[in-house]
Amino acid sequence: MHLLILGSLLLFGAPSAASELFPSYPSIEPNVLFWIEAYSNYSTADGIIHDSNNLNIIYGVIELWPPEKHGSRKVNRKRIRNAKKKYKRILNKLAKNPATQDAEARSIAGLFWPNAGPADFRKATYNIRCQIGQRDRFVKGLIRSGAYIDKIKEIFRSEGLPEDLAYLPHVESSFNPKAYSKFGAAGIWQFTRSTGRRFMTIGYAMDERRDPLLSSKAAAKLLKQNYEKLGNWPMAITAYNHGVTGMLRAKRAKGSYEEIFKHYRKRRFKFASRNFYAEFLAAREVAKNYGRYFGLLQLDKPLDTREVLLEGYTTITDLSRHFQVGVDTIQELNPALRPPVLKNQKYVPKGYALRLPADAVDEKQVASAEMLEGLYRLHQKPSRFYRVKRGDTVGEIAQMHGLKVSELIIANNLDSRATIYINQNLRLPLPGEKLERVETTPQITPQLASASQAQPKEVAVLPPEHKESPFEGKTKVSDLPVTPAVVVGNLEVEHRLTEHGRQIGVIRVELEETLGHYADWLGVPTWAIRRLNGFPYGKMLRIHQKVKIPLDNVSREQFEQARIEFHQELQEDFFGAYKIESVQIYRVKRGDSIWTLCNDVFNLPLWLVKKYNPDVDFYNLRQAQKLAIPMVEKRGEAPDESTEL
Repeated sequence: MHLLILGSLLLFGAPSAASELFPSYPSIEPNVLFWIEAYSNYSTADGIIHDSNNLNIIYGVIELWPPEKHGSRKVNRKRIRNAKKKYKRILNKLAKNPATQDAEARSIAGLFWPNAGPADFRKATYNIRCQIGQRDRFVKGLIRSGAYIDKIKEIFRSEGLPEDLAYLPHVESSFNPKAYSKFGAAGIWQFTRSTGRRFMTIGYAMDERRDPLLSSKAAAKLLKQNYEKLGNWPMAITAYNHGVTGMLRAKRAKGSYEEIFKHYRKRRFKFASRNFYAEFLAAREVAKNYGRYFGLLQLDKPLDTREVLLEGYTTITDLSRHFQVGVDTIQELNPALRPPVLKNQKYVPKGYALRLPADAVDEKQVASAEMLEGLYRLHQKPSRFYRVKRGDTVGEIAQMHGLKVSELIIANNLDSRATIYINQNLRLPLPGEKLERVETTPQITPQLASASQAQPKEVAVLPPEHKESPFEGKTKVSDLPVTPAVVVGNLEVEHRLTEHGRQIGVIRVELEETLGHYADWLGVPTWAIRRLNGFPYGKMLRIHQKVKIPLDNVSREQFEQARIEFHQELQEDFFGAYKIESVQIYRVKRGDSIWTLCNDVFNLPLWLVKKYNPDVDFYNLRQAQKLAIPMVEKRGEAPDESTEL
């Protein structure tokens, strides 16, 4: 317990300017100390079994297989499940007889307050949680942070913000620029697409969330807005996880941060949100004093780079040749550039500040501007897609568009039989494009997708029912009629019409789409689409609902291209970070809706669940109805917390 005592002395000693900005209240002290231990003392081979509400209560630490070891996920889930069952059994024994003389029970009872009674022990059975240690990941994050931390602090100072906020990515991502969550949060700051596009460019060619410095500028703006609305850093930092609207609601209900922490209980204000500020304080303490916790570390050094502002569109191959810098180096220094740019499917965007080794730019400085002029194109390289119709074959589609069958197969990662599906959106490669297969997820025995779709209805919610395990068994992946990496759906403008002299298109809503997306792709404000359709503010879109869109600023083809690229990017990013390990069967219960299931039970995006259940009407779930649910495994490092599935 030496680290706990040391951390307590450091965190709760004499006040400083930093502690006044980021106060550590007595009520959150156990949580801060818990996270200091998780970050500095326990590795990913340790599972800390604890009470999720009272982090003073640690039942024990179990040994886990390292996440990189083959089969570790299955083994670790079983060990965690067995540990939870063990402590649940002991707590139930105490709930029946708090005075039991059983040795294990007395040891566990000693973790609680002196007057703990049956109700306390019974309640604790529902709060057993496993936190996987983070020491090895934190060390890796510290080493990575060396390349950026000074510049990130400078960014925060330039916005008039405390520079210690630069340590927040230790909580979000361990400073991993490649970090990507199941719900699409990306980069060291884990921006979702919806929040990120308020501050950054996010598209098929470029995603600035992936760039540590560009995303840090966005994070500084977001945190500054949070602080201006909430008035203190504990709430502003918590809002980075829970959302500023949610924290304003909590502030109205409870007033102060301490009262929120101690007494605010809402369905969306869960363990992660409640602990987020405490995690920040712990990460800040460990990162600022890493020598005390880890000894001497050699941190990555900032690279000496220069930026070249591109005044037109150009290929990454031409830039590599011009500056005599390898494409791999350009990719490393410019993580915002997405795979389509690296494969010459898209040009490097106009206006992009290309980061290059300093010596490469300095040598070309005099003639660079004039020579680059000859490399520029006026417009972005278009993407071409074809939506598969009943009766189509790959050979016919290739012939129709002047392509080789092999080109179409590689460009779309088709299986050895070149299987295609009705409504599948095939990408048509362009001349000179670098074609290579991309590993996504195991190919699955194909069947024809249904050509018809159930019309949306009001969501059915049944009265609640409780059961310990949400899943009842597994099914073979090869038995399912789905290939997850295929982009399927009617993403075309169904028809056009003229209203008051304006060109109007009609589309049907697909999963993950919002009015904000349509506004971005059309170059119009969101209110213009609302007014065109008579939608009141706050109205939610339904899957397959008809929506009219103005075609004043972009053509039908440009809108369709942006729309298909959005869905393509979503799936490429997901399957670049995750793979399908197996599929389990879930039976719908009373109280289930697809939204709560995806967020609270499956922890999966709705679009992925829909792929495995293409013929299920999610707006009308029936009790005992079977759903096929993919079990997702992260490529590389495993998730922070293991949960029972």
